[in-house]
Amino acid sequence: MNQPSFRFNPVHLHRTYGVTYIVESLGAEQTISYEITLKGVKKIPGTGFLFDIDKAPVYINQQLPEKMIDKLVARCGKVLYPLQVTVNDNGQFIGVANAAQIAAAWEAEKPALLEYFTGSVTEEIVAYMDLAVSSPRHIYQSLCRDWFMALYFADLYQPGSDIMERQLTTALPVMPYTAPVLFNIIQQPVQHQTDSGCLVLQQKGTCSDPRSVEDLSDEKEIPLSQQLYGIHTPLKGQVDITYKLYHKDYSINSVTGRCSLPGKDGAEKNVTFSIYHLREKDKAPAPVMSILLPEETDPGKKKSIFSFFFKR
Repeated sequence: MNQPSFRFNPVHLHRTYGVTYIVESLGAEQTISYEITLKGVKKIPGTGFLFDIDKAPVYINQQLPEKMIDKLVARCGKVLYPLQVTVNDNGQFIGVANAAQIAAAWEAEKPALLEYFTGSVTEEIVAYMDLAVSSPRHIYQSLCRDWFMALYFADLYQPGSDIMERQLTTALPVMPYTAPVLFNIIQQPVQHQTDSGCLVLQQKGTCSDPRSVEDLSDEKEIPLSQQLYGIHTPLKGQVDITYKLYHKDYSINSVTGRCSLPGKDGAEKNVTFSIYHLREKDKAPAPVMSILLPEETDPGKKKSIFSFFFKR
């Protein structure tokens, strides 16, 4: 039996994933965990695919948020869901389809938040949310700072080619409230068959972001420290990510890995992350999609193969 083409085909996919990431910085450690349910809704000709995504409550160190600031952030983040996103043929997140509904949900939620939460930090977070939901582009940029969106909807697939070593650039939300940090990585298959019936892809690389340590410390979106202060300490960091993909359709079973980024005064930030398919919570048996999809052809011709965290 021939192996399916290494393509992204999430139509009819309906799964739940457990998401955990552990942030280590300045001697402190924080564990963030939640569940994500996603559904492949349809193929959009010329664009890619439409997904419905919902997010369960976020736990901090195995508990629901207790601090007032964490409760506020959680309620702000909840506004973004349920979410509809578009994803291209490479499996990469490219847009938000229900931006108007998200903006309306925020306007409905904001008065209650301002009544319950007070202070300068509340004003800052509300102002951030006002900007974050002000347009489809800003909502997209906010969601790019979510670890699940960055790792699950990455530039993983290679339409029209075999599984092979390739070089690419990935953006990871290592620092909150600023643009994701760029890493140059090499992606390669390291195991074609496992006991669980998975293909294993490994991504390893180093930081290639043009900003400096000072820029990230000041939450700058572009390189400015040289111009402002005459200082530019190059960013150094590593990332190591392992993807396990089901052989039947190359959909994601799990994503695990670690990212490190030294900061100001030598303080290193480490993020360890894991995303696991929770098969017992699937809405439908998985994997379920067909790999062989007929194209429109003239009668008598052969059919071709077409396979296809808002957190501070």
